[in-house]
Amino acid sequence: MVKTVEFCEIVPRNFQYSIETDECDEHTNTSRSQSTMGGSNKRRGISAVIAARGAATTADDDDRPVQRRSSEWIKAVFLFFYLFIAGVSNWAVIAYTHDFVPREPLPDVIFSLVEEQRWASSLGDFCVALCIVLLAALLVIHQHRGTILKRVVFCAATLYAMRSITLAVTQLPSAYTENASRCRDRVTPRFSVFLSRLIEQTIRIGFQSKDSMLCGDLLFSGHSLVMVTCSLAIAYYLPRSIKPLQWIAHISCAIGMICMIISRTHYTIDVIIAYWLSNMVFRLYHAFCELDVCMERQKSILNSWWPCRIIDWLEENIVPGRLENRVQWPLAAWRRRRENSNELRNSGSSSESSTCETSHNHQTHHKHVSIYFLANFLGYLWNSLVWLTL
Repeated sequence: MVKTVEFCEIVPRNFQYSIETDECDEHTNTSRSQSTMGGSNKRRGISAVIAARGAATTADDDDRPVQRRSSEWIKAVFLFFYLFIAGVSNWAVIAYTHDFVPREPLPDVIFSLVEEQRWASSLGDFCVALCIVLLAALLVIHQHRGTILKRVVFCAATLYAMRSITLAVTQLPSAYTENASRCRDRVTPRFSVFLSRLIEQTIRIGFQSKDSMLCGDLLFSGHSLVMVTCSLAIAYYLPRSIKPLQWIAHISCAIGMICMIISRTHYTIDVIIAYWLSNMVFRLYHAFCELDVCMERQKSILNSWWPCRIIDWLEENIVPGRLENRVQWPLAAWRRRRENSNELRNSGSSSESSTCETSHNHQTHHKHVSIYFLANFLGYLWNSLVWLTL
């Protein structure tokens, strides 16, 4: 019996993104796609896919790039407030729980082996700053800097939202050997005191003085989640030509986490949980958004996790699959967008010529697609005949 092979499987994965997805789904999953995708997730043609990558589109799709840009602004505002609210919630919890946190440190295996190293706290802060600078440098040179920034911000905001919950439900005492002198005095809880602490933390973006600090900012490590998320993004999105530079971020992250423990800024469990959760959120995000174009995200088990509903909305204009890591300077990207806007403006003023060019481009495109599919179909028949004769 001849083995039945779906038509989508004989088409290379990268080629699926350059053709209209309707051609692939009509052979395999027409009825199932119509029932699950819904009106908000209608399949886009080749021009919409090109627009999602930031390339020029034809004149008949002039309205689509405008819609895409407006929706991206809405997503940017959402991510800004999501990160801001997640950060403020952390600082609010610390400002409130400081007066209830015990002062006697808990036992820790590393603390029993290594004495407190106060100098390591400053080195840990430097490692955090270095990871952020390296990520910022990557965003400057990467072609898809906007998409990377959007993904990193969502992962960081989600982790900080989780952290605010763990800080609120369980208050761990600080791990310093001199908690009485390092922590601020306890006072009677008042709203004015809480508000002044919250404003101070917001202005300092969470950083505190080493000698007079709000204690209880422990489970789990905010320093570690920032370093791990940055190092994962740098390793994942670095172009191949400069891939070895990822080890700078990895080594900085490892040293920073060690410094957080030996300086007793955090317990060992704080760093371990931060490492696990940062890896989980980062990898689940990319595992969900990189599903192949013939697979349905709504069928995935990840779709039942509430952040994936937001991820699906954030990634609606991004072609499924892993991004191509290319170097592109911001000035070159700005010139490219400007040229594309000029081409769209010129094409709008001459509708007759643009219509002819559009029809010619569509004919050429369908011609190449037909030749490609014919060649693959003939190759598939030949392989089937050879398999039957064996």
